[in-house]
Amino acid sequence: MRAFLPALLAGAVSASLLPPTRVVRRAEDSTPTVTLDYCTLVPAASNTTVGYYKYQNIRFAAVPTGDLRFAAPEWPPVETEINDGSLADSDVDCSSEEDCLYMDIWAPANANGSLPVLFWTYGGGFTAGSKSQNTPEGLFDLTTDFIFVSYNYRLGMTGLGNGPSLLHQGGTSNVALWDVEHALKWVHKYIGNFGGNPDAITAMGFSAGGSQTLFQMTRFAGHAEQLYAQAYVMSPGFVPGAGHEHAEAFYQNVSTAVGCEGGDLTCLRAVDFSTLQDAADTLVTNYTFQMQPRVDGDFVADTYEAQFYQNRFNFSGPAVITHEQHEANGQAYSGVDTTEDVSTYLKIFFPSITDTQVDEILALYPEDDYTSPGLRFSDMKQHFDLTAHNMAFTHAMNNQTWNGMVQIDSATHGTDQSYYWYSTYTLSSSTSSSNSSTTARSLQTRQAPSTSVDTATAIKMQKYLMSFVLTGNPNTQWPDDKLEWPLYNESLVDIVFNTTDFYTQTSDLADEKVAYWNKALWY
Repeated sequence: MRAFLPALLAGAVSASLLPPTRVVRRAEDSTPTVTLDYCTLVPAASNTTVGYYKYQNIRFAAVPTGDLRFAAPEWPPVETEINDGSLADSDVDCSSEEDCLYMDIWAPANANGSLPVLFWTYGGGFTAGSKSQNTPEGLFDLTTDFIFVSYNYRLGMTGLGNGPSLLHQGGTSNVALWDVEHALKWVHKYIGNFGGNPDAITAMGFSAGGSQTLFQMTRFAGHAEQLYAQAYVMSPGFVPGAGHEHAEAFYQNVSTAVGCEGGDLTCLRAVDFSTLQDAADTLVTNYTFQMQPRVDGDFVADTYEAQFYQNRFNFSGPAVITHEQHEANGQAYSGVDTTEDVSTYLKIFFPSITDTQVDEILALYPEDDYTSPGLRFSDMKQHFDLTAHNMAFTHAMNNQTWNGMVQIDSATHGTDQSYYWYSTYTLSSSTSSSNSSTTARSLQTRQAPSTSVDTATAIKMQKYLMSFVLTGNPNTQWPDDKLEWPLYNESLVDIVFNTTDFYTQTSDLADEKVAYWNKALWY
């Protein structure tokens, strides 16, 4: 294994300051116990065949209710009972439960305090998703020389509330992004207790999770510490210019809908969680893509594209960034039946856009190139919502990134996820027992491989990922099993994943359409 970055940027938590690893095995059942300074943990599940344990529903932040709604996360309180994972349902998520800031950690039985860490952030358009929707059993089939971390962050109105009224009353905007930062700081502080190395964290994210990974690089205009050594970013999804001038109107309309006239923050903090989320979900159709991070001059000083081009970011290290060939083709837009409809949708997504700019965009996407106006708009959305972000990040890294395009099956948004998370293992259907239990349930139930996933392709993709996690290079491990993945470099090369064969080609990011969206003329 290569030496990871010896230290993160100034201000990062040093591994030498961490408490020693405290994984103690109980003599009577060989179940490990992890003791932190505020709680004691035992596994909720295990796989003794492959050799790893799952620590479930670790509270990494205080419950974000009351005065902590619309506030930055705080450290959790001391817990007096042993946590066996049953503090919440295993699939708890932040769209249906406000007490949701939990983390799962999968650690090998032989963890020694120096293992690299794969820190996973799920997608879901900032309105859906959870820590449990993708699990690492298939990755542990390849190697147990790493630790896997997944966690929840706040979603919807309680995660992406924005607007001047919220800020002027002492609220915090974009708290979903603050949650990610806090989860990373928790990992730095405690992962050594599970056998992990805080200086060897790979941040991996898909869609909204990919954008979360990029936002951590540009938070506070790039002046905050770097919290991970390397990044594996897949289809980062974020609409940077959508609804900026509507943020306050949306906040006020939600407030009115729940009986908090004038956007009174004290009132909003007392409203039932489901009532608040449902009101926002009902209104969001009138403010397209409102549930997105917004520039606030603080955590989000500007869009991350702009900050990448302005050299305002904190990240230096190995990076992979990928996208699907037809990202947005699977997203239907009702009512996009004419060129006028396309223009209307552009103005909904970008309220500050001018008629001249709309005409420029229409000229870049000639009507004759598409079989329908809906597909024409989908191609535009693929570029402004997804692939334009890849180009900004690649440019910031001086083209020293491994770039990939997924051409598997329909190659629409998320097609690659069933391949990266392919496994022949499944969790036992039994439920966790009470907090007093210290017996981990089995994780070693085999299932039939999915018929929708080509096994050979999935394992190859997993080998690129895990080689990157282990060494900082997708090519180092299992070199005889896969094609050499070249750096993007000056030759502008992508690797292409498909089920027939993998090959390299000139990147589709080297395109005038992608370049146009990166100008960000109306944000």
